[in-house]
Amino acid sequence: MGVKIRERKMASGEVAFYIDTYHKDYGRFSQKSGLQASPKNRKEYREALGNVQDKARQIERDLARDPAGVFGRKVKATDNFIEFYRHITEKGRYPKYVNVLPILQRYSGGVIPFASVNGAWLERFKAHLLSLDNISQNTAGGYLTSVKTVLKQAFREGYLAEDISAKVPGIKKTDIQRHFLSIEQVEALHRTNCRNGMIKQAFLFACFSGLRLSDIESLRWEQISLINGAPFIQFRQRKTCQYENLPLSEQAVRILQEARELHPKYASSGSEKVFILPSRELIGRDLYSWGALAGITYKLHFHVSRHTFATLNLTAGCDLYTVSKLLGHREIQTTQIYGRIVDSKKLDAVQALPVLQGIEGNWSLPVIIQQSRFLHAAEKSAVVQALESEGERVARALKLQRNSSGKYEFSDREYTAVELAIEVSGG
Repeated sequence: MGVKIRERKMASGEVAFYIDTYHKDYGRFSQKSGLQASPKNRKEYREALGNVQDKARQIERDLARDPAGVFGRKVKATDNFIEFYRHITEKGRYPKYVNVLPILQRYSGGVIPFASVNGAWLERFKAHLLSLDNISQNTAGGYLTSVKTVLKQAFREGYLAEDISAKVPGIKKTDIQRHFLSIEQVEALHRTNCRNGMIKQAFLFACFSGLRLSDIESLRWEQISLINGAPFIQFRQRKTCQYENLPLSEQAVRILQEARELHPKYASSGSEKVFILPSRELIGRDLYSWGALAGITYKLHFHVSRHTFATLNLTAGCDLYTVSKLLGHREIQTTQIYGRIVDSKKLDAVQALPVLQGIEGNWSLPVIIQQSRFLHAAEKSAVVQALESEGERVARALKLQRNSSGKYEFSDREYTAVELAIEVSGG
């Protein structure tokens, strides 16, 4: 049993005070004190802290007298799901969660009592996301996932009587065209002037490091160091919260040097950040115009740099597992998509091979397929059975479940057991 005061640093430089309460029988919960102050203003800070301490002492007295009453307050104090969602967003600062908040507010008018949050409400919100013209189906799916994650947290903390997040299926992803740059296109961008030189260096650095924009924005010079004589970035991914040691190529180091030379122009008063970048809206605008000047035929966006890093490594012969680790993926299945992108380059390569002269006959693909029928039916059956057995083994290893069509879902596609065995084997 206990009550503790916790401080949370805000973007403004102030700290907000929270009061954490714990009881061995009732669990724990955190509540906002409603007070915040700047540590630089010692008088204001001490006054705010004193008021929070008074509140904490009152909670301690109440906790000793009536713990059930104290813990019953958390539902009353945070009965608005919007406020609960906002609190989770402030803790994580993930862009996806931040983007969903205004959609929730507009959809609900700013108030969603926990008493009205149920499976039917979540289904209606899911339909609302799919009806929005300004977001794609995949984006809607990501937004719904973030809401379901927060609802699951609300259930764990006792705000909901049941876990409704498990009752509503997610939004299935659709295949999208993932753009990436060839080394020739990266060279063209390097030769082309960009309206904002720092954006140019940040994008090129991401092409040779694979960092997401969120990690580029927060990267500081102190995170770059030598480990056994080799340059590394030591950082925590904003998206996955995983700690990473990322080795840097010679080209990436050269780009860092160019970014350092731009600092007097973009950070005249000095900054510990490596890349001094404007808002994401301005980043998107300048990338588009820069890409058009360089001859890129589609709308260039920052995540193209991450796709480019993956495909450059794969085409250079790097194995999928290593690329997965360089990208910081938790599961190698996430990296599989880049393997499919590079398959097109493999196809281009084999189709460019010369054809020997003097060989007579029709060797078109239909003829070859027809000739494959020489395989006896019994032999075919044995092969299919072996593939089905292998596919089932792979499905168990990857913990895949059959969907309503009786197929396995893997890397955003559906497979029979035979197709899964062929896909994983690279056939």
